[in-house]
Amino acid sequence: MVKLSAMVSVPPGNITELPYESKTRLIAATLNYSIELVEKLSAKDADRIIAISEGLVESYGAETKFTKNTVRKYFAYPDTLPFIGLLHDKIIGFIIGVPLEHFSDEPWARVDTCLGEHNTVYTYAFVMDNKYRNSGYGKSLKRVYLNWLRKRGFSYVSGHVQEGVAQRWSRSTMVLERFPDWHNTGKVFEYYRRPLT
Repeated sequence: MVKLSAMVSVPPGNITELPYESKTRLIAATLNYSIELVEKLSAKDADRIIAISEGLVESYGAETKFTKNTVRKYFAYPDTLPFIGLLHDKIIGFIIGVPLEHFSDEPWARVDTCLGEHNTVYTYAFVMDNKYRNSGYGKSLKRVYLNWLRKRGFSYVSGHVQEGVAQRWSRSTMVLERFPDWHNTGKVFEYYRRPLT
């Protein structure tokens, strides 16, 4: 499962050298699969994130592939909320949430009446390794991410998805704006907001 959200900028956090080992917090686990919140990402794990993002290039263009700078910017807990899915201790996917207020200077964010309420997390990226698409691991990662946000008092999740995707989730999902040729992808994207209850 691959979901591409907006290609936008977040105010840079503390961009320093990546640690030797990642520091994560276990959120959920089965025998072989775990979902972890990333507090610090190692250089080795950053390389794995970049490799997984290669799957975006064919559908959305070269500019959607993560870089070391993108990884540093979006794996910046607690300013961002990055989660990874690991199968047999190997990262097979990730989902990154960012409080909507980080995007207050973006024209698309101003269409959301929740901007400034501190109750919405924008899903910047949700990407699974192509090998594990439709395996159920992505669905588990997303479910744990949404439950984690709900338990921390967030009311909504939002993001940009390709036209028609958001309406398949639930009747309570609202499409607030449509963007033709989103970031020169040649595709129509929708900005959605979905309640977490």
